[in-house]
Amino acid sequence: MAKPEKLNWFYLALLVFAVALPFSEGLISTSIGLLLLASLFSTGKNTILLRINDRKVLLFPISVFFVYVIWLVSTNDWNWALYDLKKNLSYLIIPFAFIISPTITNEQHFNVLKLFALAVFSSALITITYFNLQDESSLLQAQHYGFIHHIRFSFQLILSMGIILYLLLKEFLHLKIWYKLLLVVAICFLFVFLVWHQSLTGMLAFLGTAFFAIFFLSSKMKGKWVKRIFYFCLILLVLVPTSYLVLAINSFYSGDEFTIDELEQKTENGNLYSHDTENKVLENGNYVWLYVCEKELAIEWNKRSEIDYYANSVNGYSIRQTLIRYLTSKGFRKDAEGVKKLSEEDIKNIEKGISNYIFARKGISLYPRVYMSIWEIDTYIKTGFANQRSLAQRIEYTRAALTIIKDNFWFGVGTGNWKKAYAEAYEKNQSKMDPARYGDAHNQYLNYIVKFGIIGFILIMFLLMYPVLKTKAYRDPIFMVFLISLLFANFGDSNLETHVGSNFFIFFYCFFLIPYIDGGFGKSIQ
Repeated sequence: MAKPEKLNWFYLALLVFAVALPFSEGLISTSIGLLLLASLFSTGKNTILLRINDRKVLLFPISVFFVYVIWLVSTNDWNWALYDLKKNLSYLIIPFAFIISPTITNEQHFNVLKLFALAVFSSALITITYFNLQDESSLLQAQHYGFIHHIRFSFQLILSMGIILYLLLKEFLHLKIWYKLLLVVAICFLFVFLVWHQSLTGMLAFLGTAFFAIFFLSSKMKGKWVKRIFYFCLILLVLVPTSYLVLAINSFYSGDEFTIDELEQKTENGNLYSHDTENKVLENGNYVWLYVCEKELAIEWNKRSEIDYYANSVNGYSIRQTLIRYLTSKGFRKDAEGVKKLSEEDIKNIEKGISNYIFARKGISLYPRVYMSIWEIDTYIKTGFANQRSLAQRIEYTRAALTIIKDNFWFGVGTGNWKKAYAEAYEKNQSKMDPARYGDAHNQYLNYIVKFGIIGFILIMFLLMYPVLKTKAYRDPIFMVFLISLLFANFGDSNLETHVGSNFFIFFYCFFLIPYIDGGFGKSIQ
């Protein structure tokens, strides 16, 4: 049995890739090239075919790229077709690099995982530090900070927590107390960051992954009381988030109902109020368009701010609408007296486009994001308005995807044709959304069905699932954390068709499979 190379260039390329993932899209692209070059450089001509034969199961994920190629047969838009192919080149390059790569040892394998977790921790620490050094008034802006998109970073956080927890449990008896505490602190920080970063998709992926992880661990426990503790944790994992959401919804709708006869008609200054009783939009349980006196609002606002009442905020939002919503969120009437009650901090918040005092909170809280999501859905149901509203737009995206699927159920619209298909679906659905905001489903599974139909979707799922089942790699708990987190995250975005998401997935997919394909770390295939 031959030993792994003393200077394993492929191993070095793996380390570079692991560091690149949480930091830079450009460095990820460079790392792909380095990974392939390192494999080619470390492999003799006579061993390439042998390695392809021994690791042929990795040809299955490579075949995902050729699904896009096959579905070119129905392409009408070659510009977008080539765009699709370019985005998915990772499925071709990275598995091939792993197929012909030299082996790495068990120690090197875990060094890559440790370095990745350290890189994610460092990226999170830099991000939260930089945010707190800025003049940001809204916690909702947290998700716009970071080296990569917050959704893509969320499942990197989950994998890192899984890696650290596994290392802690695996070596618990051999680790010094200070090192155990350090690992626990690292896990807690990554979780706190996940909450702070305001990614609902990431939180749902975390909860789903945690549920399956606890369920798996409970099945391995033999003691009756230990099992009961795990079952109790499972119940809490469902009950606590559900209760939190119910309380948030109840709080949102906690305002008093009204009758038209009860509404006061004049302000303290004797001016008439406007009461739009048909508009049921709420802020913190208060009706936005009751008790509005724009005459007084304009005069009093212009006394307190250099930005005109009818102008836009520094972020492009209407001062008028922001002020009315902000006053409503505070429970103030929209008149001169209401504006007088605002603090200087409130005025600054409105000038920055913050429409609810809840959004101006700093610290660690997921409530602003939860509240915003409830507000978006409530407003969307009442008005059909979805522009600039993340969750409401996703509802429109999903409706459009289902419209396309209904007409192209078996084989989809084909590679590259999705852009035109979505535009036509929005028109067919009579969407009120701005055409500039038309997009795909933001759901990986729906996107696959839109492009390739149910036939292509099943084919892709088979190509990705078969190697895991064939090699029994599902026995690796870290690999399962990785797969389950993405299983849930892909309901909230098309992660496998983004640059960071696709490279993160296919890199670690191959990385975790290789030891099981080779039958053990460091096994020679020459």
